[in-house]
Amino acid sequence: MKNPEKQSNEIFATLTGSEISKEFSQSIASDALSIVFDAINSSVGGMIITDPEGIIRFANPSFCKMFDYALTEVVGKNAADLFSAKDVRKFSDVIALVDSSRDDTEEFIVERKEGTSFVVEVSASNVTSVAGDLIGRMASFVDISKRKEIESDREKLIKKLQEARDQIKVLRGILPICASCKK
Repeated sequence: MKNPEKQSNEIFATLTGSEISKEFSQSIASDALSIVFDAINSSVGGMIITDPEGIIRFANPSFCKMFDYALTEVVGKNAADLFSAKDVRKFSDVIALVDSSRDDTEEFIVERKEGTSFVVEVSASNVTSVAGDLIGRMASFVDISKRKEIESDREKLIKKLQEARDQIKVLRGILPICASCKK
């Protein structure tokens, strides 16, 4: 049996400098792709990647959990089907709304698999090839239902406090005050 170190040296001795560089570059690219894949899959935000026509080609586990779908039910589906707003007909309409937003995000009402709706904040960007050609879109989703509920509760509380303040002003105006003692 050959010594593994000697065998490795023999292999490298037969490779040219450009072949070694190419092997090294492929290894780095593979590692980088693995890191990106792990990062996307471990993200708490839902993420999808679509082709240019809006057909979902990839979805991370958080996206599937957020919408209550299995991965096999999402991949191959048109992304626009996930939006319940009647004015959004195609994924390109979603992208246009997102692109026109100044904050690079847009809020949408979407539906889970069983039909319950919730609010998400969506951001999207182009996915391009090395040559710079558009090959798809990537969108990330954050469920902001709780935040919207808190905002609504806060607005209700502010309105109640303003009404109470207005009532206090009215009551102060009609309460009789003694001219001599000011009580």
